[in-house]
Amino acid sequence: MKVVGMIPARLESSRLPGKALIDLLGLPMVVHTCKRAKLASKLDEVYLVTDNDFIRQAGESHGIKVIMTGSYHQTGSDRLAEACQYVEAEVVVNIQGDEPLVNPAHIDAIVTPLIEEPALQIAVGVTPYRKKNSPSDIKAVLDLEGNILYCSRSDLPSDHRTPVPEVLKMCFIVPFRKDFLLHYAAWPPSPLEIVEYNEYLRVLEHGVKIRAVLIEDAKISVDTPAELEEVRRLMQADEIRFKYL
Repeated sequence: MKVVGMIPARLESSRLPGKALIDLLGLPMVVHTCKRAKLASKLDEVYLVTDNDFIRQAGESHGIKVIMTGSYHQTGSDRLAEACQYVEAEVVVNIQGDEPLVNPAHIDAIVTPLIEEPALQIAVGVTPYRKKNSPSDIKAVLDLEGNILYCSRSDLPSDHRTPVPEVLKMCFIVPFRKDFLLHYAAWPPSPLEIVEYNEYLRVLEHGVKIRAVLIEDAKISVDTPAELEEVRRLMQADEIRFKYL
């Protein structure tokens, strides 16, 4: 079974303009993500997927394979659905470009269920989380079989009646079977997806199971200047960077 990692990246960002190319210890943010993904043992190939020539140049100058796509895509998954048509693979792993501290071992763990369970179409990482009222983070609740029951930018489950000291946050390492990714991208945005601004609700609204894989110590993604400064601090103590810097 061939498994490829794809890192979608665009230059536009309303809260942190140009974040894909922001310098972190001498490398653009998205290059850190790609280099770390290439350390995952379950990935046969890694591609940077973009519609921006500056991002393409940054990737290629650091030895990263790049696939150019159209600029009309609304979500990273839609961009990958175009890109995956240019490669041979059974499983395509969506890895967010704004997670420069992504752990290769987490990628391997989240991919494993699709390798071992032929009927499974999609999986995602979840990690324990204590922050409240953070709409940039998507929280999830699970069914009794470990699948995503619902996910929201609001806090889940509600602590209105019962204290909830710890929740699960989704970590966007998302392996798809290639055939399912193509079907999923062809579906129109679903009602709850539009309300929540969360593309994975389109999967749930069509009745498809998303397997949750629990990972510990997942690092933050970068959406705001404050998160960028937090990542700069964490990267100083990060040991994985020594494997590629």
